[in-house]
Amino acid sequence: MSENPQCPNCNNPEHVVLVNTTRKVGTAVGGVAGAASGYAGGSTGAATGAAIGSVVPVIGTGIGAVAGGLAGALAGFFAGASVGNKVGEHVDRHIICQYRCNSCGKEFEV
Repeated sequence: MSENPQCPNCNNPEHVVLVNTTRKVGTAVGGVAGAASGYAGGSTGAATGAAIGSVVPVIGTGIGAVAGGLAGALAGFFAGASVGNKVGEHVDRHIICQYRCNSCGKEFEV
């Protein structure tokens, strides 16, 4: 269903939008899960960052380890948020089917 349905109150399909509740939740949950797994999996990146940072003995090692872990967490966050966004949009559009008319404010299911 690629086109928007017609509002049952004002019979106008132009201002009808999908209510994106599950999409927002999916993005948040996917982002958190991705960041956690990216940080946990970023131990290799942290070890590499620490090895590179060890050129500057004490501070460089710590900064390199933190930077490597944060890089893994950021990459995981964006990947997880993207997947969660798509899954949430699919659930909203094909399972929940909750729409809102921005013209009259009516919320309805299709």
